[in-house]
Amino acid sequence: MDKRKIKMNIERHPPQSSSRRVGTGFIREGDTPPFTPLIRGDLFLALIIIIAILTSCAGADDPERPERPDDVDIRPEVVFATADDRDLRIYIESQGVVEASREIVIRPRISGFVKETVLDDGHRVEAGDLLLAFDNQEWQHQLREAENRHESANVEYTIERRQRENREGGFRESDDRMLRISTGLAEAEVALERARLDLTYTEMKAPFGGELSVPDRISEGAYLQAGSELGRLVDDRVVLIRLDILESELNRLSRGMEAEITTPAGERKTGIVRAISPIVDSDSKTGQAVVEVQNDNRVLKPGMTVEGRIMIESHAGIARVPRAAILERDGGRTLVFKLNGDIVEWVYVEPEKQTSDWAIINHDQISPGDTLAVDRHFALSHLQRVIPRMAGQIVMEELID
Repeated sequence: MDKRKIKMNIERHPPQSSSRRVGTGFIREGDTPPFTPLIRGDLFLALIIIIAILTSCAGADDPERPERPDDVDIRPEVVFATADDRDLRIYIESQGVVEASREIVIRPRISGFVKETVLDDGHRVEAGDLLLAFDNQEWQHQLREAENRHESANVEYTIERRQRENREGGFRESDDRMLRISTGLAEAEVALERARLDLTYTEMKAPFGGELSVPDRISEGAYLQAGSELGRLVDDRVVLIRLDILESELNRLSRGMEAEITTPAGERKTGIVRAISPIVDSDSKTGQAVVEVQNDNRVLKPGMTVEGRIMIESHAGIARVPRAAILERDGGRTLVFKLNGDIVEWVYVEPEKQTSDWAIINHDQISPGDTLAVDRHFALSHLQRVIPRMAGQIVMEELID
């Protein structure tokens, strides 16, 4: 039934305009009839009919919704990784700053005008190479003056000594020092040694091979003051790295332990613990381990911040598995999910040793090469079918996307 049929029924039975008897009285046209039980029932019935019509009309427009069959095979995607037979190594990790094994500040001991220089940033020199030379004419002149004063004082000293020998019939060696002072020979000898030493300072040579770090270029003819810092000579073929170690872990270290250093670019080098600081900083509660690293290719630059880790233990077993593969169930028991085809089965295990990344498992059902669930596996059940995805495969797909 639609709305047009309802309208037709209403038109066929219009309300009576004449008065009619209701109950014990009469009602006329325009009067409000009393709300009797009969009228109330008619309205209730009409309301039910209208609701049924509207519901059937609205339902006719909705498409049929198919029910999901009960036999649909829903398989979760699970990430897996492979167990191996490598040793489990335990490290102490920290950060450190690279230092050159040998480094000096280049400072001239005298003032003067530059005659020759190779002081240039990044320039490499070998031991004995000339770094800087001053114009030495002034120092040569001072040396000649000192030689003349020394010669004069020596003549005076010789004459006075001979006179004493003649007067006293001999000369006591105990009086020699006083005679040298009184004749000025002692002072002249010191001045001569100083002039010779100053002349050697007009040339600066490299005490060892290394690279120059010079912030400001120095040109020939420039005037330099004595003691001014010109740059640094750095020998970085061997570098030292000071790693801050917590006081609770300091006693687990010893000299000669192997250390692995990683640069900010991801390059790795191996070194050894050369020394362990005997003092613990009271504020940071840390001590220092000094690691020595061969740096022939000069990847490690002085001042660079690097990551370091020192191996303190090594453990072997049947299989090394990713730590993420081990789950804990109610009761404290631990298990792993092992992939067999496309079905996972759980195996209860007890790790022998474990770190935040790896664990050693000695179990007859776990072997190197087994594929174990490491992610999206928390809600799995025994003998459940899954869609296996390897950890490396997930990473590659994310990079491609």
